[in-house]
Amino acid sequence: MISILMPIYNGIEFIEESVSSILRQNYEQWELLIGINGHPQNSDVYKIAKEYEKKSDNTGQVLGKIRVFDFYQIKGKSNTLNVLLKFCNYDYVALLDVDDIWHEEKLNLQSQLLNRFDVIGSNCVWFGDRPGIVPSIPVGDISNYDFSLVNPMINSSSIIKKELCYWNSKWDGIEDYDLWLRLRKQKKQFFNCKAILVKHRIHAASAFNAKGNDNKVDDLLFSYGLKTHLEREKERFLEQEKESKKINMNIL
Repeated sequence: MISILMPIYNGIEFIEESVSSILRQNYEQWELLIGINGHPQNSDVYKIAKEYEKKSDNTGQVLGKIRVFDFYQIKGKSNTLNVLLKFCNYDYVALLDVDDIWHEEKLNLQSQLLNRFDVIGSNCVWFGDRPGIVPSIPVGDISNYDFSLVNPMINSSSIIKKELCYWNSKWDGIEDYDLWLRLRKQKKQFFNCKAILVKHRIHAASAFNAKGNDNKVDDLLFSYGLKTHLEREKERFLEQEKESKKINMNIL
């Protein structure tokens, strides 16, 4: 049984696609918890999401598997996820960003690995502004993979043991990478399915395009002792040189 967490600040316009991909799952033992954060109480965003509690099955029977929370006093993705954990009925947590979509076999395939691994993910394909790209991540048992090389888990593909979940708001924007690095340090077991089970939307407001995340990743790796101070400063110097050249070219 799996609790699906969907924090929402931006992206409410995509909710029909993401929730529909959950409803199409061939694995039926799930619940969906949607947390609206950073908006005024009883906002339009909350009202739109609240309607999904009424979703019914093919017979017209209300599913009762979707709960929507108005966290108007909470800001940030990490804080929202941590509060949603308190309302989970099940021992495993899946994450789905509101702008992403699951393959109908996603939960069914990954659920077969729950007893063997602590964190389970899969490959994904991008769509939206940069369609058709399959990012390069390690697949199979990646428990011994060097997580400093790349964030090895697609956030919306992940299923995690609930007892291991905690998101640090200091790293909002890359809070998932922080969680993976922390669990890797604790020698937890990771597995990525080779199959593409998630469509990850790239658009102007997506985390992919968030400014400053590159530097934040450097700081995160440094905090885990995975980059030396010298390496970090050298990379920043080269990045500044690159930006300076861009500015000079624009002047010319």
